[in-house]
Order: sequence, then structure tokens, then C-alpha cells
Amino acid sequence: MIVKRQTTPTLTALEINHGDMIEFERRNGRTVAIEFIDTKAEIIRTTLKQPGTEESGATTIYRFWADCKIAGTAVRLEREVGTQASFYEPWEMDGVHIWLDAVDDIFRFMRETHSPCRLQENCSHARPGRRHARLVIQDASVRICPETVAPWCPLPPAGLRIEDCYRGEDCWLGAYDGASAHGGLDINHPKGTPLYAPIDLDDQFLYNATATGHNNNRWRGIRHWQDGKVWVLTSCHMTHLTVPEHTPLSSGTQYAEGAGVRVGVAEHSHFAFAVLDHGELIRIDPWILFRQMYQDQTAKQAGADR
Repeated sequence: MIVKRQTTPTLTALEINHGDMIEFERRNGRTVAIEFIDTKAEIIRTTLKQPGTEESGATTIYRFWADCKIAGTAVRLEREVGTQASFYEPWEMDGVHIWLDAVDDIFRFMRETHSPCRLQENCSHARPGRRHARLVIQDASVRICPETVAPWCPLPPAGLRIEDCYRGEDCWLGAYDGASAHGGLDINHPKGTPLYAPIDLDDQFLYNATATGHNNNRWRGIRHWQDGKVWVLTSCHMTHLTVPEHTPLSSGTQYAEGAGVRVGVAEHSHFAFAVLDHGELIRIDPWILFRQMYQDQTAKQAGADR
């Protein structure tokens, strides 16, 4: 199948199968062809006695890859999850940035019990099963969105560290208890840590709340972009909101205090990110947002120092 996409002011997220061809039109009008040939995943090391069975405090490090042809050149995109390499740079090839977010082979040895993160089912009955790869693409000359992305929480000055993702496991798709892919990014920080809107939001609200009988406070922020895409931002473990629900927020506005409800063994906030693109809600790595936050903070500081 040929999947046609073009550069817009916000990044493109999609899920595809082996044999699919993405034809991505860059801002200059040139089209880059990306053919997905095969995907695989394997465990590098684990402390599990039984792979696929959660054990409290167990650790699993794994890798996955996709074999592709990009503009006719054979390329292997390979990632490691559960180490510092989880906070990776996108590949830049033929003028496009590519983030390889996930492959379905991960779930041969991982479960999905800690928030949704698995690839979706194929729409066509002619091709049963899950889609094979999830990725994010953007013209390398274009930001992930046309606005500055403010810190979602106080950013660790030296960058995100895998050691500070709950017990060192809860990055995006990291192996919770060694066996379940984590559907978000956890950042350890104390109860009461302020959380801010990273971008302007059209709407925001609690979709779960301890006040209504749920075991956690879970928040969602929504942004509709002019290119037709919708971003959905999620955070969990907040003690309380600091703004009324269902009101627009400007980027940088504090909306909650985090890290205070049902946090387990380490006080932390949980962040998730999804993009509604071409009618499909694609869940992707919040690191893509945090990477942009760090870049924008660096640029802001450089401007202040001039």
C-alpha cells in the first residue's frame, strides 16, 4: 500500500505494515519514498525468571529495528529501550526527520497492562492482525509544531535520565516490572511539583478524579491545530488542579500540582502524548515533546545571553 503524506506545520504520526510505501512530500515539494520491509525486536538482558511475567522490581532491556529503503537506499533504523538511549535523536535522512516509535514485535515478549501503547489492528479484513510499525515524520527544516513548547514540568537541567523514570524503567515502552510496556513517560519529582501547559490548549479537564471515586487524578489537554491535527496531552498523579476545568490555557500556565496521588514507591508524574491524524489517534513517545522543550529552552537562554 502507498501512504501519501505531506509536510504540515505539525508532525505526522502513522502506523504501517511491512511492504507499505510512505510518499512524504517535503516543504520544497520534493517527495521522499520510505519503504518498510521488515521489523524485529529482541531482549538484550532481563532479570525475569519467566519472560512475559511481571516480577516486582525486575528489569528488561530490549531493542527493536525496522529495515527500510529510504529514497532507494537500504537503511536499518534501530532503537534500544530501558536505557539512556531511550531519549534518542530522530534520524535525519533525505531532508526528513524520522522517529521510529514502536514495532509490534515488542509484544512477543511484553504485555500491555500499564496504559495503551500497542499498535492498532489493521482496518482491512484482508490483512488480519496488528500493524507492524509506528513512526513520526517531519520535514527536517520544520519544527514539531509552529509554537515554542514550554516545559511541562521543571526540566532537569542535565536532561532526562532513565534513572529518574520511576524505578529506572518507566520511559515510553519501558518494561514495567520487567514485562509490561509502559504507556507513558514517568518523571520523578516531589509532591507539589508544578505542571504547566506546554502549548496553548483549547480545552483541559480531569477524565478521572479521586473526588468521583477513581484511584487517581488523570488530566487531559486538547489542542486543535490549523492543519487539522489534534494533540492530546495527558498527565496523572496530580494532587489538584490550579485552574478551572474546561477553560483554555496559554502555554506556560500552571494547571496542577503533580506527583501526589497513588505514586507507588517513588513520587512522580506520568506524561502521555497522542496525535489525531487522518482520523486515527496515534499514541507516541512524550520524549518527542520534551526534546523540543529542551531545544526551545536552550534557544531562549541563548537569546537572553546576547
